Amino acid sequence: MPCKKTEWLKFSSDQEEIAFPLATIEGTKPGPTVTITAGIHGCEYPGIVSAIRLFKELTPETVAGKIQIVTISSLKAFESRSMFVCPVDGKNLNRVFPGDKDGSYTQVLAYHLFNDVILKGDYHLDLHGGDMVEALVPFSMYHKSGNDKIDQKSLEMAKYYGLKYIISRTWPDSRTNSGTTYDNASEHGIPGALVEAGSIGQLDEESVNLHMKGLYNVLRYLGCLEGEPVIPTDQTIYDEFVLVYTPKKGIFCTKVSVGDEVSKSQCVGTIEDYFGNQIEEILSPINGRVMCLTTSPAVKDNGLLMELGGKS
Repeated sequence: MPCKKTEWLKFSSDQEEIAFPLATIEGTKPGPTVTITAGIHGCEYPGIVSAIRLFKELTPETVAGKIQIVTISSLKAFESRSMFVCPVDGKNLNRVFPGDKDGSYTQVLAYHLFNDVILKGDYHLDLHGGDMVEALVPFSMYHKSGNDKIDQKSLEMAKYYGLKYIISRTWPDSRTNSGTTYDNASEHGIPGALVEAGSIGQLDEESVNLHMKGLYNVLRYLGCLEGEPVIPTDQTIYDEFVLVYTPKKGIFCTKVSVGDEVSKSQCVGTIEDYFGNQIEEILSPINGRVMCLTTSPAVKDNGLLMELGGKS
């Protein structure tokens, strides 16, 4: 039956009740089921606002199939303004998929998001952006599962989102699960992409518009909305995605800006102790581009400094 509805999905864990908001549009015409998740990280606001705006704008009369939207996946993180991790157990939701029904709060949350929402769809888009200490250039990511049909569809979804940079990823060591939404979805036969727009925990209309443009274009491409999708041009695909960490805590002094191209072994930053003495020089491990950069000078042992996209 065509409808437009909102509901709360609630589940129990050993720590606190788990709840997240689900908004659904059942279309008047047959079509695929597309799942959209936002707020996997609670301080990435453009994706959250875009997900809500999309639901408000769509009607059953304009939709073919079904669109199900989790507007804020990690509600505890959103409400407490907690960067990266859920404050209940200190875990990063996008590192524990497909979850564990008998695990900690975040693992149980991931289990229900994955099994009760994502696996019930035909396609999946996960909306992200730069968290409170992350500057980034907009980019899309998709996972290469080894299933050519699934991987091609995931690539097409990443392309049609329209962001300039696309990153193709496989699990480290070939088969080691990195715990993210989109790679686990692909491994379960559901094409999808993770899309990033927005920086440093800010809600800006430019980033919301990037998400909205991408959402509408992908939904047209998948046949959920009428109209021809725009075929994006001038996109760059990277097949390397390297996270750069500091081995030592201290004060991070960056030598690069987000979006910069860097060379292998180039000094991209230093770590100083609390008296201003340099204790570590950070060298780029690859030739590539700075896709995401930590903007806070305060870093812990093994703290993430930047993410680089490159070509092997």
